[in-house]
Amino acid sequence: MSDQQSRPTQNPSLLTPSPTLAEGPPPLATGNEWVALPAIDGATGGVRTMEVLSMRALGSLGVAGSPDPWAAPGHSGGPAAGGESPGSASEPPPLLRPFLRVGDEAVALGEAPVQVAWLADWVPRLAWEAEGLRLEATYCAPIGHRGWALQLAVTNGRPSAVEVAVGVEGRWASLVYSLFRSRPMPVTRTCQPDPWTGSLALEAAAGWPVLGWAIGAAEAAPILEVPPSADSVQFTLGRSLTLAPGATEAATFFVGVAPELDGARTTVVDLRRRGWDRLLEETLAWLERRRQVLGDEALEEVVNRNLFFSHFFACGRTIDTEAWVAVTSRSPRYYVSAAYWARDTLLWSLPGLLLVEPATAREVLRFAFRSGWKHPGMHAQYITGAVLYPGFELDELAAYPVALGRYLEATGDGTLLDEPEVRAALRAFPAVLEELAGPGPLYPTFLDPSDDPPPYPYLTYANALLWRGLRELEAIYDRLDDAPLAAWAQETAARLHQAIQATCVVDGPFGPMFAWAVDGQGAFTLYDNPPGSLQLLGTLGLCPPDDPVLVNTIRWVHSRENPYWYPGPFGEAGSSHAPNPWPLAAANTLLAAGAPPELKGHALNLLRKAPLDGGFVCETIDPETGRARSGAAFATAAGYVAAALVHAWRAGMAPPR
Repeated sequence: MSDQQSRPTQNPSLLTPSPTLAEGPPPLATGNEWVALPAIDGATGGVRTMEVLSMRALGSLGVAGSPDPWAAPGHSGGPAAGGESPGSASEPPPLLRPFLRVGDEAVALGEAPVQVAWLADWVPRLAWEAEGLRLEATYCAPIGHRGWALQLAVTNGRPSAVEVAVGVEGRWASLVYSLFRSRPMPVTRTCQPDPWTGSLALEAAAGWPVLGWAIGAAEAAPILEVPPSADSVQFTLGRSLTLAPGATEAATFFVGVAPELDGARTTVVDLRRRGWDRLLEETLAWLERRRQVLGDEALEEVVNRNLFFSHFFACGRTIDTEAWVAVTSRSPRYYVSAAYWARDTLLWSLPGLLLVEPATAREVLRFAFRSGWKHPGMHAQYITGAVLYPGFELDELAAYPVALGRYLEATGDGTLLDEPEVRAALRAFPAVLEELAGPGPLYPTFLDPSDDPPPYPYLTYANALLWRGLRELEAIYDRLDDAPLAAWAQETAARLHQAIQATCVVDGPFGPMFAWAVDGQGAFTLYDNPPGSLQLLGTLGLCPPDDPVLVNTIRWVHSRENPYWYPGPFGEAGSSHAPNPWPLAAANTLLAAGAPPELKGHALNLLRKAPLDGGFVCETIDPETGRARSGAAFATAAGYVAAALVHAWRAGMAPPR
């Protein structure tokens, strides 16, 4: 047992902590595997950007109404955000915005009362009531299609007929590249009406095409205006209607994206041929088949909204290669967006993907072993697998066999083991681990699970996760009839388990407990970190749920002895990386074998009731209000939190009354 506690200080200049968010109404979001709409204004219906993943660009390309759509007031993340919040008073101009005109007068949608509804927990619908009229805007990114659609339905509640114009105003000011920070690209933007496809065709080029997109109306004889503008491409696309009393008419618009203009404009034709009704019906049917039914409406809303958010924002297909890739978040509102973190993908988003669509989980694992394994355990990587943010993290190495084992258990799909990249990684794992071996039986790390330098090199959680990974490898090697490697995994796991118990158990304020980090010579520190929590050691199988060491550790995490425990209606554990309660911490509590029922009940209630980031999981929340304080649009964590809630329900936890 280690016996020398210390509280080593960290050099702030070596940390990259989360920027803090200010208060403000968060936007809506939706998308599919091709297109992400990360910021739909809940007051005006404006679409701030349309995002696509690009392998050539190594990140996300955003078609935007402003050269600086995320660094201006209203951004919720990123080092350049200045702490501003989404939905604040001076939002940048959107790419597309619905309009409704009666005669020559525009209805001020941003000032009219608005209702927001979600169809199948993923398709947003806004409804305004103004001047005796009702306007409904429904945003649908149909599954499997390279684009999205917007329907604007107007109902006349007046006693007499009325003439209206309804449609969208477009303002394309920039193509914005996002990878952590967002910045405008020096491209040439073109826009031209295209009679052949009945669309407005637009393209960004830098010597060759970078991205094409197009928009077209479903109805004939649309209003089309393309006024000249020096700083942006502007257009109006709409429909004039004469509505009898009580009548409803709609204007429908389809948006296609492609690597260049021709693919985009013909995609619009394909969407128009299929039609709004069919696309919406197929999308809602796909979503309904995958919704989790829990018997509690509020809980179902949190679970399903975040499952779909993680499914469509933590992975996707690149517009130029069509390859599946996994990222932290496709929303530039997240401060380290559009990059690959093995931990985030394999430990957090994968459980949610397995609930929604195991086929997507398989594609994500293929990507991880094909691209991520180029640098196993690396802090952050580009979607090509190349190093983005250097620094070795032991838990990110261990995540590969842990995720593979969980996939095999959930699906029974052993054919994934036949993939050449998976086989190569399995053969290479012993050599990779051998390179890490230090003077003792524990394995060191350079960075901790929140990507910061730890006080000591040996982290209890990371070694426990590696132990779990070795146990998974033993079963996988047995499955492959590789007796020597199975024996190696078994022996290595046994030595590591013994070392953790001998070196990482220390005296704490409530009795023996697990240390956060040790130096292997008797020094240790007490701490916990939601991205890799000691609460999960029992869940990993390292010790039984009633082990006093584990029980004392969980008690410490939820006590005032923990300097990063935050009391309050939405109180939970935080960290030095991002103070304030983490929704991830609440999910850890739900999953923690050995956590008492009252802690689990509080965690369930917190996640059920917290506003979060407009209903989407974020990095941290305010302990009093439950609103996002850092890390908006945290797509990988959304999958983990939602899966933890489903696990709690299946384990028999009754929804709070």
